[in-house]
Amino acid sequence: MKAARIHEYGNPTSVRVDNVEVPEPNPGEVRIRVRAAGMNNSDLQTTYGTYRGYGFRGLPHILGQEAAGEVDAVGSGVTEFVPGMRVVGHVSGAFAEYAIAPVDELLPICDRVSFEVAASLPIAYLTASMALIHKAKVKSGEWVLVHPGSGGVGTAAIQLTKLLGGRVIATAGNTAKVERLKELGAEHAFDYSKSDVVAEVRNIAGETGVQVALDGGGKVTLPHCLESIANNGRIVSYGYTTGIEATIPLVKLIGRNVKLYGIALWYNNEYRASLETLRKLVIPAVAEGKLQPAIDEVVSLEGVASALLRIEQRGVMGKIVVVPT
Repeated sequence: MKAARIHEYGNPTSVRVDNVEVPEPNPGEVRIRVRAAGMNNSDLQTTYGTYRGYGFRGLPHILGQEAAGEVDAVGSGVTEFVPGMRVVGHVSGAFAEYAIAPVDELLPICDRVSFEVAASLPIAYLTASMALIHKAKVKSGEWVLVHPGSGGVGTAAIQLTKLLGGRVIATAGNTAKVERLKELGAEHAFDYSKSDVVAEVRNIAGETGVQVALDGGGKVTLPHCLESIANNGRIVSYGYTTGIEATIPLVKLIGRNVKLYGIALWYNNEYRASLETLRKLVIPAVAEGKLQPAIDEVVSLEGVASALLRIEQRGVMGKIVVVPT
């Protein structure tokens, strides 16, 4: 089979498309014929050598952690999935024609959800649902700041907040992205590179600030979120694209009784609950057209390297999806 792999660390240009053996499922695992796979910032970080997620067993390494396709073979003891079933979930080596997934990380999908759309869901919507539903517990009518809002998690959070009845303020790095955020459902959106973020947020939500803030940037964005949060507000930090070390004044965190959550998706106690939210809320809402995941581009295995470079340059709006055949 063909697979997009790295043989050494460095940058996205180290990705090569190789011919490798088709993997065999172990007990409790399923082999998927991959029809589409979602691309994430973690894939970029893997090429640097700074991230080693599920399925990493050293170099060479097949990239990709989420995929949709058909069950091709099952390991011993697997009864809930049979060959031919349409599924999506957390997999090992998604950027390939076949990939392996543990059965407890897979969800069935109906014919109304395309493989490309399904592949864009797991990491983005698991993270967004964990942040909004299981940590911040967003209520109808509350203001939610999504900062920044143009990535996979950000675009998912905007739509999920609207589905929950919340009101969204989102940020992006250019005018075109700002307009797209409004199309996705943000009541207000602005360019954080040209605006005073805190002043803009308080002008929109009022001097009390927002009840919930999602921080995807870290060093630069987390202080903005704290300055924008209301008393008894909730901040959820899930990424650090602007830097890993953030400085915040504790007097504001403590003085406002703010709850600050940091979430790592695969290692969180709320992961199983978030997976159920994906099963019971997100996938049905996508099938009904209530959620419309933002897909920026669909690429082949040969296009993985250039797509990762686009993520590195922050040129992506939503998700990039890889179709291996």
